[in-house]
Amino acid sequence: MSRAELRRFRHATEEAASFLRSRLDGKTRIKVLSHLDADGIASAAILAKCLYRYNVPFTVRFTLPLAPNEIAELAKEDHDMFIFLDQGSSQMDAIHKFILAKHRDVLVIDHHPGPFVEHPNLACLNPHMCGLNGGRDVSASGSTYSVVEHVDLRFRGLAGLAIAGAIGDRQEFLDGFTGVNENLVRRAIDLGLVYQSEGLRLIGRTIYPVVECLRLSIRPYILGLSGSLRACRSLVDTLGISHESTLCDLGEEVERRLAEAIFARVGSIATNEQFSRTLWGKLYSLTTDELVGPRDLREYAMMLDACGNLRKPEVGFAAAMGDEDAATEALAVMSSYQEQMLNVLGELVKKLGSFKLFPSFRYFNFGSSVGPGFVGEALSLAIESGLIPTDRPVLGLVRTDKDKIKISARSTPALAAQGVDVGQAMAKTVAEIGGHGSGHDVAAAGRIPMQKIDEFLNIFERVLGRK
Repeated sequence: MSRAELRRFRHATEEAASFLRSRLDGKTRIKVLSHLDADGIASAAILAKCLYRYNVPFTVRFTLPLAPNEIAELAKEDHDMFIFLDQGSSQMDAIHKFILAKHRDVLVIDHHPGPFVEHPNLACLNPHMCGLNGGRDVSASGSTYSVVEHVDLRFRGLAGLAIAGAIGDRQEFLDGFTGVNENLVRRAIDLGLVYQSEGLRLIGRTIYPVVECLRLSIRPYILGLSGSLRACRSLVDTLGISHESTLCDLGEEVERRLAEAIFARVGSIATNEQFSRTLWGKLYSLTTDELVGPRDLREYAMMLDACGNLRKPEVGFAAAMGDEDAATEALAVMSSYQEQMLNVLGELVKKLGSFKLFPSFRYFNFGSSVGPGFVGEALSLAIESGLIPTDRPVLGLVRTDKDKIKISARSTPALAAQGVDVGQAMAKTVAEIGGHGSGHDVAAAGRIPMQKIDEFLNIFERVLGRK
């Protein structure tokens, strides 16, 4: 990220903040549309805390990116302003046609690529407008945080939510954070809002006993341990660790011994950098009472993501807004999600030899055996866990109803650096065959008619193969 790009992002942030601030008069009725993953839920909570502080009447709805007909229906609702979070860029044509045409105000805070068309009633903040990479340099929650902080410095304490959103959107890479995210994390640490340490990065390190933490581990999925209570108990007993202890209760020496035992257990996977960095590395913990729930931000991100994937985004949102009962429910949702994902990853491991190869990608058709909300995340977790080779992108196909297929694509920053962009390839391919989809250079999704699968695969290979 160059200084010029950062200046452009700051300028765009100031313009978006000014646009929003001028409408915080308590009279403007606002409808917020946000994506239902961790980044979208965190974005909605950050914005909602701002609107609530200013006594602005608003409602929040969590959705997948809306289709044009859905935006047309949305425009019929009686609101003065619509705010799109973690979506909106790819729907700009419909927003212009149905909402702006009625002289309603629209604010889009997004990090997905899309066309940017000026309009007096429209403000957009998108890192791609500023030369930044929205899949790497800043997420929607980081962008939303930047806006509300410009509205009022009292919202600076929400940095933890923005970092959790970035982690949930996988914007923490093997070499750490980049761009706006890096600045945001560094400043949060300097201000004492977040504490950085190092250790085992297993989800549940602050809330589960060690045995359960290992058994439920999906990020990474640990071959021979994840899903096996007996194996986890045996390992913990061998090291003389109490079954009641959490990872946070262990001293540094014992935690390192546990890490060494895990590396020894997984064999050759231990040499996989994706796996080793996912298992052990930097930890970010909240130091303030701004949020209820887990103090570890990776756990917080997983909690929000679980609520989204199990179609309970409102529970994650309520937890992020400070509802302690909702936080308790959200943690239960996270545990249920981990159990379900363990089953999905276990099945995926059994089917690794059945993945089909194209010159530019590999894929597997899950049929109806996996829920549509699990496939993309399962592929990401499999890559991080060293289960899938990273020489080319991987696609997962899953049936959503009798005649529709959802396709999730996952890649790596290393492939993106070589010019491989699954987001562009997805958008171009589905446009040719009458579906819809988009994404970033390392993660994308699309939906197509079932009878178009072979056509999709061949066109996707043609488009991606040009790289």
